[in-house]
Amino acid sequence: MNKKDQLLLWLLSLAVWGILIPIRAYGFYWATIAHSIAFAILTWWALHRFAPRAGFWRPLIPMLAPWMFELSLRCFLSDSLLSLPTTVFPLWAVITVALFYRYRKIWLLLALGMLFLLGITEGQKQWYEWVRFGDKPVFAVNLADCEVSDSTHTFRLSEVKSDYLVLDVWYSACGVCINQMPDVQALHDEYKGSNIEVVSLFACLLKGETISDGYRIVNERGCDIPVYAIDKNSPILSRCEISKYPRVLILNKERVVIFNGSLDFAKRKLKEIIKDK
Repeated sequence: MNKKDQLLLWLLSLAVWGILIPIRAYGFYWATIAHSIAFAILTWWALHRFAPRAGFWRPLIPMLAPWMFELSLRCFLSDSLLSLPTTVFPLWAVITVALFYRYRKIWLLLALGMLFLLGITEGQKQWYEWVRFGDKPVFAVNLADCEVSDSTHTFRLSEVKSDYLVLDVWYSACGVCINQMPDVQALHDEYKGSNIEVVSLFACLLKGETISDGYRIVNERGCDIPVYAIDKNSPILSRCEISKYPRVLILNKERVVIFNGSLDFAKRKLKEIIKDK
């Protein structure tokens, strides 16, 4: 394997990595899958073409270029930990394919493949939850005196008549927030008529926004979930340390925060609440 072949693999690896980077705009989950599949195919091709005459390890060395480049970038990115799985799992796919090529053991492929699938599903969710919300205050924040508004008046959260109150906190420039509204609607419908109330909490962060803008956006998504509004100075945002969106809060009857995290994990918390009752 000459230097020209090594340069070819190095450039191919960087090209595949660069071409697939825009997929991250649709979510880290799909970006991880796309990168993993692409690099698994590239690894198999590289080994099949070069390994018989160059040895097992030499074709793999140039393919480390994307990870060396990305790990260097992460030194300067504030959210580098959040997107770390998009680096780790494609590398895991490369290792899996390489080991299978070397040893040709089906059990090895199945074992590493199962760990990969577990990682990109449950493991990736747990990682994002820990990075984004793991240090947020829970059980220490009382929001009973905090005010919200609907289309007619302003009131305190202590006035809402339900044992548990679920707040989906979002703002108008957050695409992820808006895309998950149908899931919030489904959660609202699931607990409708129970002692758990699910509402949409619109944070008016942009100049001139009002509750009517929140209603409009929710209705455009085909949802009829109740909408409350707060402004950027609301103590709900400061007390719960909300600077990134979306965020889901679950409050108990005393309006103390018992959950502060993502929608997926809020669903699990609600299941626990029902089970305990």
